[in-house]
Amino acid sequence: NAGVILITHDLGVVAEVADTVAVMYAGQLVEKASVEELFQNPKHPYTRSLLRSNPSAETVSDDLYVIPGSVPSLSEIEYDKDLFLARVPWMKEEAQKVISEKMTEISPNHFVRGQAWKKFEFPDQKLKGGEK
Repeated sequence: NAGVILITHDLGVVAEVADTVAVMYAGQLVEKASVEELFQNPKHPYTRSLLRSNPSAETVSDDLYVIPGSVPSLSEIEYDKDLFLARVPWMKEEAQKVISEKMTEISPNHFVRGQAWKKFEFPDQKLKGGEK
């Protein structure tokens, strides 16, 4: 048996060559799953944002999603918190919560860090009248 570690933002390549994907943000593992599971059922807000920001055959180039904010500087990193959430204006409260270093297995061989994935929605996914 042999393995290869591929470090890339090119999710098209990942989809073609990988069996298992580990998504990292600012040195923090945030989600791990099979390629099929991750692309069909992404959970962590960073994974969902990363997938949404990549062009596809259905995407008009002017409509690409831009991940808000910027990567934190090394002096600002608090590894007991979800580092990505600080970039998401509507998730600031969740960003302050301390999370476990452990990943939670949410389905067979699908692991996610933190609990914010349960509450995360893109603003255009919220239903009218404040319902979700």
